[in-house]
Amino acid sequence: MKTKQETKQANIFLCIILVAAACIIHGIMQGVHDNYGIMMKGLVETTGISYSYISFCIGVGALVYGVAQPFLGMLAIKKSNAFVIMTGIIFTVSGLIITPLCRSAFSMLLFFGLVLPFGTTGLCFGIVMGALTPVIGERRSALVSGIVQASAGVGDAFMSPALQTASDSFGVRAAMTATALPFILLIPLVVWIGIVNRKNTDIKNDDAKKAALVPKLKNALKERDYRLILIGFATCGFNMSIIESHLFSQYISCGIKSSAASLTLTVYGIFTMLGAVLSGFLGTKFKMKNVLGSLYALRVVISLGFLILPKTAAFAFGASALLGMCGDATVPPTSGIISKKFGYEKMAVLYGFALIGHQFGAFGSSFLGGIFVKNGLGYEPLWAVNFCLAAVAAAVSYMIKENTN
Repeated sequence: MKTKQETKQANIFLCIILVAAACIIHGIMQGVHDNYGIMMKGLVETTGISYSYISFCIGVGALVYGVAQPFLGMLAIKKSNAFVIMTGIIFTVSGLIITPLCRSAFSMLLFFGLVLPFGTTGLCFGIVMGALTPVIGERRSALVSGIVQASAGVGDAFMSPALQTASDSFGVRAAMTATALPFILLIPLVVWIGIVNRKNTDIKNDDAKKAALVPKLKNALKERDYRLILIGFATCGFNMSIIESHLFSQYISCGIKSSAASLTLTVYGIFTMLGAVLSGFLGTKFKMKNVLGSLYALRVVISLGFLILPKTAAFAFGASALLGMCGDATVPPTSGIISKKFGYEKMAVLYGFALIGHQFGAFGSSFLGGIFVKNGLGYEPLWAVNFCLAAVAAAVSYMIKENTN
């Protein structure tokens, strides 16, 4: 018989292993999801499909990433989070391997615009945390969620230069195929997570109750503050997709070497982690609406820099750092305001709906960027739009009522 101390130590060890596994899964996924822009140059050259159309496919993928999350969340309740993660791995691997083989617009849309992003959705933050919560408990989930979110920055920091170097040295087909390998190696880990979860099924009852909250979305939309949050978060998606889809290509077009351009994305990933942690800390000291508004205001300044400053390597590194500081940093105050306004038990549904708006914004910048470049306008019009949207987001965030913070 194990003593209580031995049992406690075993549980702690199990939690540590599970958290590490979740960070690996989410980090690798985010490293793929945030680096479509690095893949784009090689895909244009290899497939013969235009930059503007591949940009459109990335935009469609952004919509898929948002719209599919509620569907996969419900599937996780009916089946299991491990089942959804395994499904995500299968779709992600298929998309990575087959996309470089595409030679038609339809096949590119199918595998790069639908299959691959659907797969990464199955490995998203909410699904991965859903697999952890039955084991680690609600009390630890708040702390662990920050750690798992930070793994996204780690994925960006390591995978951006790795993917770029592999693409330059061996071609985008070899690079994307090699990127699929870590996902395949995760399969035994996911099977183990599924076994552990089956021993801790009580959380499913809570999840079922949360699913019943969907009809209350209509009531939330009647609230002025929630509508203001939706507006701000949609502009956030527009900003983030510029980084994921076009930033690497813009740096290259300005004469910055591809190796240096990929390193700027590493810097972005590192500062994304720092920004998320700092934002969470500031949210405990100041009103979250002011933290959120200030992050959007910083994007106004960054966008202005892209419009008026010379695009040197020094600028690229500095701008990428600032973009990282205000990247995922909007998530803690946004989710925190929703939780305080509507209650923690409704947060999953309402934040998930806000994310759909976020991804519609992401589609906008992915698609518009391709159109602007195709018509010889460059990237400046995209940053001009982002400047205006960020200003709107800052204004509406500051307008959120004081009693929501």
